[in-house]
Amino acid sequence: MRDNTSVRPVVPAVASSFVGRDGELKAVARLVAQERLVSVVGPGGCGKTRLVSEAVRSGSFGVHGFVELAAVRPGHALAPVVLARCGFRDEPGRSPLDRLRDRLGRTGGVLVLDNCEQIRDELAAMVAGLLRDCPGLQVLATSRVTLRVAGETVLSIGGLDSDGEAAALFLDRARRVQPALPTGPGTDAATRRICQLADRLPLAIELAASHARALSLADIEAGMVQRLRFLATRNPGALPQHRSLRASIVWSAELVGQGPRRVLAALSVFEGRFTLDAALAVGGLHGRAALETLVDHCLVQFDAREGRYVLLDTIREFAATELGHGETRRAVYARLIGWVAQLARAASAGLGRAETETLTRVGRDDAAVRSVLAHALATGADLEVAAGIVVDLAFSWFLRGRCAEGRDWAARISAALSSAPPGLAWANAFLTTYSGDLEAGLGLAEAAAEQAADAGDAAIRARSLILVGIVRLFEDPAAAEPVLAEAVRLAEAAGDDWGYAEALQVLAYAHVFRTDHRSALGCADASLPALTRLSHAQLWAWDAGIRAEVAAQTGDFARACRYGRDAQSLAIGIGEPVSASAVLVPLVRALCQLGRTDEAAEVVAAHGSFLDTHPGLMAAAMLGLADAITAAWADPTTAAVRIEQALLVATSTGVVLFGGEAVVWLAVTRLVGGDPEAARTAAEEALSWATTMGNRETACAATLVRGVIQRVLGQDASEDAYRALAEAAEAGLRPLVPDALDLIAGLALDAGRLVIAARLHAASGRLREEMGCVVSPLAALVRCKDEPAVAGRLGAAELASAHEQGAALTTPAAIAYATRSRGRRARPSSGWASLTPTELDVVKLATAGLGNRAIGGQLLITEGTVRTHLRHVFTKLGVHTRAELAAAAARREYHVPSADR
Repeated sequence: MRDNTSVRPVVPAVASSFVGRDGELKAVARLVAQERLVSVVGPGGCGKTRLVSEAVRSGSFGVHGFVELAAVRPGHALAPVVLARCGFRDEPGRSPLDRLRDRLGRTGGVLVLDNCEQIRDELAAMVAGLLRDCPGLQVLATSRVTLRVAGETVLSIGGLDSDGEAAALFLDRARRVQPALPTGPGTDAATRRICQLADRLPLAIELAASHARALSLADIEAGMVQRLRFLATRNPGALPQHRSLRASIVWSAELVGQGPRRVLAALSVFEGRFTLDAALAVGGLHGRAALETLVDHCLVQFDAREGRYVLLDTIREFAATELGHGETRRAVYARLIGWVAQLARAASAGLGRAETETLTRVGRDDAAVRSVLAHALATGADLEVAAGIVVDLAFSWFLRGRCAEGRDWAARISAALSSAPPGLAWANAFLTTYSGDLEAGLGLAEAAAEQAADAGDAAIRARSLILVGIVRLFEDPAAAEPVLAEAVRLAEAAGDDWGYAEALQVLAYAHVFRTDHRSALGCADASLPALTRLSHAQLWAWDAGIRAEVAAQTGDFARACRYGRDAQSLAIGIGEPVSASAVLVPLVRALCQLGRTDEAAEVVAAHGSFLDTHPGLMAAAMLGLADAITAAWADPTTAAVRIEQALLVATSTGVVLFGGEAVVWLAVTRLVGGDPEAARTAAEEALSWATTMGNRETACAATLVRGVIQRVLGQDASEDAYRALAEAAEAGLRPLVPDALDLIAGLALDAGRLVIAARLHAASGRLREEMGCVVSPLAALVRCKDEPAVAGRLGAAELASAHEQGAALTTPAAIAYATRSRGRRARPSSGWASLTPTELDVVKLATAGLGNRAIGGQLLITEGTVRTHLRHVFTKLGVHTRAELAAAAARREYHVPSADR
């Protein structure tokens, strides 16, 4: 006889609201609609039962029964339990399993099996049979382990998804027992901290909240220091495994057996995520199988996306008590430090080449590195091994933007050793410098260099001197050059490719800053063989950055953009902010010169986003300067605030090296804003700074700006104008030449020499056309009034003729023409200094092989005048023939170098 009685399934009653888990609720409903066997799996206390209960109450699917199995132990007959919990009566003469098949096979529906982990094997066999024999049946299980039944779909859950959900749960439960719990930011912050200590596990959160009746949030947080003991309930109705956090974990630990439980204890040494290799290092020969068991029982979490493991803090605390403090613990750490030391040694060469794969490999085992270094400091054991690990991994912390962390380890281990080895002294100085503490870094670097010299370690001495040179470069580039030259010599002698290339590149930047393009490119070129051998992405980025600087300063803006983009791509590709930021300024300069200010602004914004997650030495100062330059080019009338902000950042970070250029732009914006006196003050400040620092580019720009200001104020600007032109020409600063020509054109206009002004305007336009650049904000201020004035006072034919003549001038010819426009000045009677600007131009063209007629055509003078100039030159220089003149000129000839690699 069949029993047609329908009994409503009993879902566990609850007395509190359900908080969070919206995504998981939807996932349960979706999976039950698609699959026949769904297992909700997670660690003890994560809320599996409550989640499934809410899913059943939602009515999204019908159920045969909700079967609680927590009290069932291995060996107990399961079919009668399930039959009874589903509300089905026995049938005489039939086995409980047959009766269960009969009832469950009649109609479609879901059988919920709760807390299955302790009887997995028996339950899996029964579930497999029921699914086979009952085609319409579906099973929804909750367990700390998977059932391992064919066709099983697993939904893994852990702590609540967000701090917000966890805090909402805690406050809901706490206010049930303490309605007077205060509100406000303090309560919210304390709640978040408590929930984090609870791993956002609902059981742990609810146990913590239960203490709110008698304890303040501060006292609850303090109690969480010993959370395994603190998180407990006196509720007699709670399941044994839910009466305390410790009981919940012990329940799972007892299920895995002694072998995996010992491995769990060993894994407690990792404070964070760890790899399989690290786990095997501490777990021994059977670690792999044990680890799989621990993951299966949710005692260890596995992140499949990144292939690493982690212990919840609550479980790690339990595992640490299992490990203890005796010989077992010492043996685990001995195995781990040996493994980490081997990892660091193997990674050292790859880190020295900035290999992305090596950086990733080391980063994946940060927890293991931290664990062994902390243990060495805590116990005083293996400090020498720990020192070697720090030296080998110094570049890892640097390249990943974690210099402060590396510096801390290096400093603490150095202090713990009676005598730190030279390599550790360098690593300490290196990481201190790049963490931004330049003063301390300089002291440590100087001491490391002396220590390395005493030890006869040329490579470490060279690397230490590089740091000394870097810090001095920020204050006095000229003083840095001999230090860096010595580092180059030592690194080359030691066969240290990284030190050799790094020293040459820093020396190149010292030359760039002093506007010595030839020497800068010479250093960069000399480093290329070492760079080729190293294939070091960051050093290649520095190389491109050096060439971008030279190209931007000499007016090759397309090349500056190309090198700048290359450098940023290389540096950002490995997450290295210093070299990425160093090239930002020349890149932005070049883009602005080309009229692409919108693109420059995009570059600055993107770099700012990069630095939000990758801060680095000098990075903020260089970002500020790049932003100031972009703002000044885009709209000088509104840029002052951003320029002042850039100056503030440079000063506050101790990196004043780039401040001079920002002050020049501040002078321009103040002039555009109608305050020439404030502009002159800024220009003179920039000029003083640049002269002291030996920065010819900034000094030339400041001189030029001051000249424009003097003219605006109705004062004599000729000295500044002609000095700026001469300096720009001699130093190869081509972008400043057209601005100087425009200023001198203005002086010619003021003197009523309209044809000269028109010719110089045309010449400056031609030079900008050659460079592909637009009129600068400073030149625009000059030309906006001068050009209409010249055009209004010259006849159309005369203006067109003057423009044609000026546009025909080459750069040297235009410079010479502008210089001649100044008129006569007192000069010595003999020697090169006695030659007039025109005579110098005649010498340059004559030694280039031009005849008198061609020279006259270039300089817009007659052939007879050329002959006269040559006679004067021969007399002043004491030569008699063109051959002798050419030889004399060759001895003082100046060439602007190419920026090509």
